[in-house]
Amino acid sequence: MNARTRKLVKALKRKRAAEGLSIRALSSIVGVSFSTLARIERGEGEPDNNSLIRILEWLGDHAAEAGLSFEDVALVHFRASKNVSSKTIHCLIQVAGILKRNHRSSTSMETHAEQTANSVSTDMPTVALSKNEMEDMAQELRRDLGVSPIGPVDSLAIEIEGVDVFTPAQVDGLTEPCVKHLTLSANSEWSAMSVPLDADGDQWAIFRNDKHQLERQRVTYLEECWHILLGHKLTKIAKVAESYGRTFDGTEEHDAYYLASATLLPAQAISTAVRDRKTAQQIGNEFGTSPDLVEYRIKRLGLWRAYKGMSIKLSDDPNTAKS
Repeated sequence: MNARTRKLVKALKRKRAAEGLSIRALSSIVGVSFSTLARIERGEGEPDNNSLIRILEWLGDHAAEAGLSFEDVALVHFRASKNVSSKTIHCLIQVAGILKRNHRSSTSMETHAEQTANSVSTDMPTVALSKNEMEDMAQELRRDLGVSPIGPVDSLAIEIEGVDVFTPAQVDGLTEPCVKHLTLSANSEWSAMSVPLDADGDQWAIFRNDKHQLERQRVTYLEECWHILLGHKLTKIAKVAESYGRTFDGTEEHDAYYLASATLLPAQAISTAVRDRKTAQQIGNEFGTSPDLVEYRIKRLGLWRAYKGMSIKLSDDPNTAKS
């Protein structure tokens, strides 16, 4: 165990004891598994950077007092694979910084970054939306866009006031190595990121991966739109020591994904398509989405049995029913 981790363990144990939290209770608060936290407190090995960032965020001033801190931080909404590499996060931090510099007014970069971080708390409690709420919200957005309640919508054509959209080639000042990394070698690691450009959260930039198939781009872009429209708390991507990691809010990511899928694939249309015995591929072709997204919607709408044509019945002789 290195010196940094020893400091971390000491600060972690001290704050956990002061707040009367068990390791299991702390696990649910910081989003790090019970087994990982227990292993860290026992001093067995080093925490991965994603776990380290979550713990440092929870420690707050206790981390600073112990001499533990982030080196580079970007507060964003972020859609990427679970095992995104340090280099990819490094490049995304670079993108976030460039987008803010290119769009700030007379406010200095340091002050602007500090104001943005303070204006949108990452410690706000997560509020999960119900299924009915999300279905209604998706339909409301479709009405605002003026599209048919049961027809396809091209999400990539959606424009939100105060939100600019960029691809890697469109970020003026992004280094060539990062452009190549994000579009070639790390193309499969990330999908989209939204970045607040001002302290009030009125101006945003969405950075999207235009090298993915259109079906994937449509849903990931719409996810970022929903993060912004819902005022979701920002997650953190940061440098710790010589590597990079990120935080992650599973509830809000789930809600943004559900809302994106419900916007692209309205419930009434999916119900009709299932009744008409259409395949997921046929439905996806009609609405410009992947078959996987269609099947996700079918399952979430409780239509999987009908889609698969699974018949059920009660046995004529209950005494012969298998236990």
